[in-house]
Amino acid sequence: MSRFLTALAYIAPQAAMRRSHALAALGAQRSYDGAKVGRRGASFNATRASANGALGPALSELRERSSDLVRNTWIGARTLDVLSAHGIGTGINVAWQDSRVQDLWDEWVLSADIEGERDFAGVQLVAFRSMLERGDAGVRMIPRKIDAGRAVPLALQCVEGDLIATERDGVFDNRKSRLGVVLGDWNEREGYWLHAEHPGENWLRAPSLVPNFVPRADFCHLYRPLRAGQVRGVPVLAPTLLSIRDYADTMDAMVVKTRMEACYGLIVSSTEGARNLGDGQGRVDDSGRQIEGMSPGMIFRAKLGESVTAFSPSGSGQFEPVALSALMGIASGGMITYDQLTGDLRRANYSSLRAGKIEFRRLIEQLQWLTLVPQLMHRVTTRFIETAILAGKLRPRVKPYRRSYVMPAIEPIDPLKDLKADILAVRAGRMSPQEFIGAWGRDWRKVSEETREFWKQADKDGLILDIDPRRLDQSGTAQPVPADDVPPTDEPVPAP
Repeated sequence: MSRFLTALAYIAPQAAMRRSHALAALGAQRSYDGAKVGRRGASFNATRASANGALGPALSELRERSSDLVRNTWIGARTLDVLSAHGIGTGINVAWQDSRVQDLWDEWVLSADIEGERDFAGVQLVAFRSMLERGDAGVRMIPRKIDAGRAVPLALQCVEGDLIATERDGVFDNRKSRLGVVLGDWNEREGYWLHAEHPGENWLRAPSLVPNFVPRADFCHLYRPLRAGQVRGVPVLAPTLLSIRDYADTMDAMVVKTRMEACYGLIVSSTEGARNLGDGQGRVDDSGRQIEGMSPGMIFRAKLGESVTAFSPSGSGQFEPVALSALMGIASGGMITYDQLTGDLRRANYSSLRAGKIEFRRLIEQLQWLTLVPQLMHRVTTRFIETAILAGKLRPRVKPYRRSYVMPAIEPIDPLKDLKADILAVRAGRMSPQEFIGAWGRDWRKVSEETREFWKQADKDGLILDIDPRRLDQSGTAQPVPADDVPPTDEPVPAP
């Protein structure tokens, strides 16, 4: 403490303590360059707002701008296509241990959509893509009549996050609500305020936009929680919105500029006076409109004046390095790689592709196992079992009906190299055979059953194939045939 603070402590200890703490905080702030104020730090948009406080005022604008880029730029559409193709693929499958449940599930998923336009895999795709584009999405679980034609009287409705009434922020009907999400003690989700229809439907009347309370048990809220306490999602394109818009506008300008660079031509003017009213006016095209554009090889005749001027707009070759750098940053901000965004594989090789895909696969696994499984798959499968028991399709039991989730196959970059590596991983115990088969998007139980059925039928038909591991090993050497598999013969057995 300084002499001043020491003297102040004798007179006003609390004031001296507050001043000491303030000076310490100020000194700590100055110890970090990133916390200093001044010209270099003027561009920071720092705020003390919570996750919901920062997201609430910006959510609507982020959604609309994200959808605009998805509709009108190839970058936005491509980013969502790549993430959806790898995150959902043709659907996340559910493998039940009980064969009766599996048969019931396989029949129900075909008619899970209440609109009747897609199966459960299609619901997953639409919900996931909507979450990426708009920040969050929802799947309503709607009970149906037993005789409605479904194996289990349960239907799913995929909706956009816009149906969650963001304006319900406060206390409504004695329910604590934050951005349309009803919260209980410790921010436990109790339900949602949902509009009956999308607020963007132009034909709706104002009374129909009054939200209704929907309990959490009937609604799957799909979003990426990036901060503690966050209740709504952010579009995946949010960090790159301005970069994508700038790139798209720059590309439009470059295309127009390139077209002008090809417009080498002549301008012919005349010094003769106007012979009629039409000669004194600018030139018009066949439609009677003034000629204001340029085209390759054009000759423009301006009557009044006599001169010939050649024009050839100049070009610039500095665009490609800037565009390449911009696309790399945009791809990284969108959770994909540059080659996935652009399809440019000119500088790619096996090592670079594999290194880039390792990180991308980790990001996809995060979306699958930390977002899709707990927020959608687990809730739907749990509700499916409950509904099936209530409908008399399954028997209630103390031991739960267990299931596992099979993600879409991860396509190898070099199938031979990757397959050998996986086989070594299984033989070394780093990976189980179930995990190995599941990595290819298959349920190991079905693979085992189908393989056993195939070889049984092949033996019955007398087929001998070189892919039979029972007869040939990996090197092509014949395997020893068990005694039980030796075909019978009529020749006498020689005496020992």
